[in-house]
Amino acid sequence: FLWLIFLALGVIVLLHTTSPKFSLADVIFEVASAQGNVGLSTGITGPTMPTLSKLALSFNMWIGRLEIIPVLMFIRFLFFGVQ
Repeated sequence: FLWLIFLALGVIVLLHTTSPKFSLADVIFEVASAQGNVGLSTGITGPTMPTLSKLALSFNMWIGRLEIIPVLMFIRFLFFGVQ
């Protein structure tokens, strides 16, 4: 369930920041590939990609690589500290 939430967040960011010539299927494929650390691309990624899109895909890659629960625990630690 959490995997799908982060996938949806990444898709929303990419849809709003990338060129409108890319279809929804291309954007979903790109974000799922990044989150799954697969490395496949439909051509959306590149040096001309907006910075916010790069950050969103990097976050999805990080989430996918470390798994979601440890990342959520890390974020909780950053905000609330050790109790």
